[in-house]
Amino acid sequence: MGKRSDALKIGFIGAGNVARWAHTNHLSKWDDVIISAVQDVNAEAAQRLAADTGAKAYTDPEKMISGEQLDGVYICLPPFAHTNQEVLCAKAGIPIFVEKPLAVTQEKADEINAAVARSGIVAAVGYNWRSTAVTRTARDLMAGKKVSAAYGFWVEGMPGVMWWRQQAQSGGQLNEQATHVVDIARHLIGGKVVKVFAQGSRGICSRKADKHDIADNIIALFTFDNGAVVSIATGHTSPQFYRIGIDFVLEDLTITHSNGELRVKTPQKEEIIKNSNKPYEEEDRAFLDAIRKKDPQGVYCTYADALETHRVCMAANRSMETGEVVYLK
Repeated sequence: MGKRSDALKIGFIGAGNVARWAHTNHLSKWDDVIISAVQDVNAEAAQRLAADTGAKAYTDPEKMISGEQLDGVYICLPPFAHTNQEVLCAKAGIPIFVEKPLAVTQEKADEINAAVARSGIVAAVGYNWRSTAVTRTARDLMAGKKVSAAYGFWVEGMPGVMWWRQQAQSGGQLNEQATHVVDIARHLIGGKVVKVFAQGSRGICSRKADKHDIADNIIALFTFDNGAVVSIATGHTSPQFYRIGIDFVLEDLTITHSNGELRVKTPQKEEIIKNSNKPYEEEDRAFLDAIRKKDPQGVYCTYADALETHRVCMAANRSMETGEVVYLK
C-alpha cells in the first residue's frame, strides 16, 4: 500500500514487545503513517524493529529527536527507563504517546507533566481500557447514576520479565498492571480519589523467583470525593489466570467490566456484552487525529489525567510502606 503525501512521520522510543504488538503491527499498514525512526538502548532490538517497519535505527533518543523531522513519538518503555525522553520531545514540540505506567516515582511523572504543560503538545497515555467499545457502553449505562462501591481485581501468575519483580524498576504490581483497573475506576466513577489505604503481603514469591522484592499480593482501598469506595486486589501468586476486572455497584444495577466484555445485571435480567472494537487501533487513531487537529484533548487519556491515576498508585505504595492512610489533596 502506498503512503499518502501528508502521512505523519512517527518515531518510536523503545523497541520491545509492546511497541511491536500494540502499535507498529497496525500503524505500519496505515497509509497516513510512516514509521520513520526507532530508538532503543539495545541496538539489536532497534535494528530489528526498524528493519520490520522500514525505519532508521538509533540508540540515542536525543539524536533521533534532533536528527528526524517527526510529527509524533511513541514512548514504549519499562517504568524505570523513563528519564528525559518525554521532556526532550516536549522541548522539541513533538506530540507523544506514552505507554503506561508513567514512571516509578511521583517526582518523575510530575516533571514530565510540567514539561508537557509548558509545551502545549498533544500527550496521550495508553490506558487502552478507555478506548474499548464496552467502556463507552458502560459510561452510557452509568450516566446520571451514583456508584456506591466497586471491587476490582488483577490476580494472575508471575510475568517472566526480571525488572517487573523489583520495586525500584516496576513500582510494584499495582503500578505496573493493576493500574489499568485503578484508571478505569477513576474514569467511570468520576470525581477524585481523596483517601488511600493499602496493605501488602510477602514471603511466597521471594522464595520462588530471583531478585523479587515486590509485594506478593496487595489489597488497596480508595475513597472518592463523591462518596464511592473502591477496593482493588492484585497479586501474582496464582499459578494460572485467576481474575482481571472490576465490579461497579449502583442502585439496582451491577456492571462487571473485564475489558473484553461487560456483564450487566439488573433485578430483571443479566446480559453479557462482548467488546466489538480494537482498542489499540482506536487509541492510536485518536492520537493521530489529535496531532493533525492540534487538539491536546482529542485523545482517550491525556498525560495530565493519567498523572492522577499514577498519583493514586503512588499513594497506595506509600500507604504500604508506612502502614498509614494517605490523604490526597
